[in-house]
Amino acid sequence: MSPTPPQPGVASQFPAVGRWVVTTVPPGWTFLQGFGIRRNTADPRAVTASVGLGEDGLAAEDALPEYIVRQRKLIEQTLKSTVFAGPQEVAFSNADQALLFMVRHELEGAGSMTHIQTYVRQSLWLGIVTFTAPHTEVPAARAGYDAFVKGLLIAPRAQAVQPNPAGQD
Repeated sequence: MSPTPPQPGVASQFPAVGRWVVTTVPPGWTFLQGFGIRRNTADPRAVTASVGLGEDGLAAEDALPEYIVRQRKLIEQTLKSTVFAGPQEVAFSNADQALLFMVRHELEGAGSMTHIQTYVRQSLWLGIVTFTAPHTEVPAARAGYDAFVKGLLIAPRAQAVQPNPAGQD
């Protein structure tokens, strides 16, 4: 079942990151303005699960697979001991196309890390949802991640909500 899009003007009642409208922050997670969400921990400096929201533009509507190939090359050059899965098609409400791409790698001091990236295309707009967590934390964090993604909406281009930097009205 897809979430019901908000009525005009309702999207502004929810926090947003670019065109991403956040309608759900799972229990045990905190919304971070301009980023997404982070799983709460006793030590705020600890490496823990997070979900970042990003945006980009595509040169053509059929350019998403090529975009992911370029991302994979960048990741291979940057991270150690990478293992990839995907991309594979996934369903995403109001998207023209959505692909899931997974990466696992080693991070000094944190061990094995998992990234689950969902690339969501609407015309030439590209939304990117990136779940990052220590691999051992993925099972415990997965339900929160799934709930967060299920509650994401894409604001229409004209209604995109811009984040308000802290302290500015």
